[in-house]
Amino acid sequence: MIATPTFPDFSALVVDESLYIRRIVRDMLMRVGIKRVLEAPDGAEALGVLAESKPDLTIIDWDLAILSGEEFIRLARTPTTSPCPTIPIILMLAQPRRNVVDRAVSLGVNEIIAKPFSPKTLWSRLDEVINRPRPYGQVKSLLRPTPRAASLGKALG
Repeated sequence: MIATPTFPDFSALVVDESLYIRRIVRDMLMRVGIKRVLEAPDGAEALGVLAESKPDLTIIDWDLAILSGEEFIRLARTPTTSPCPTIPIILMLAQPRRNVVDRAVSLGVNEIIAKPFSPKTLWSRLDEVINRPRPYGQVKSLLRPTPRAASLGKALG
């Protein structure tokens, strides 16, 4: 049995239209020591929280009202419009279709997680973004994490 990881001294922003989903994710985060969990029901409010609180990571749904997850990610990854363009972003997808996954990766998400997911799945994504962060590179106007194969090559080379 693998011990539950701990990520103390981190703050997270959870963005989902569903209060129920936000509370489930909040509980999963609190179980690994992330006590400062901020919430937003849509992308517009999430941008405000991002600017005001500068959390350590964001867990966001793709399908949001007012400002979609896609639009949030684009604005969050643009250095001229974002207070923290290198914030780790874990994207939640209810229907992880290939074109959506490709689009999200091109915008600069760090990890993707399919709903519904277990605490262990979320914790493994947290482990990736917190303990094995990838360097960022600018592609057009967006900052994006380098692909794993490229960052592995740099680490080995």
